[in-house]
Amino acid sequence: MRDYLEANSVEFDDRNIRQNEEARRELLALTGDLIVPYLVYGDRKVTGFDPEGIDAITDAYSAATAGVS
Repeated sequence: MRDYLEANSVEFDDRNIRQNEEARRELLALTGDLIVPYLVYGDRKVTGFDPEGIDAITDAYSAATAGVS
């Protein structure tokens, strides 16, 4: 997922639940589980590797940041 987001110029905050207890607690609070990857953009959420969901978030991000530098 990291490579895909980077290839599509999507900025993201990478949180590793194996190395960061706070990130682990946050994911548990959001989802009730520790399934990764978990991607959030606005009210959109994608759990696991879901190409269509990731594309929808990538498209929304691109539309929202078009012309912003």
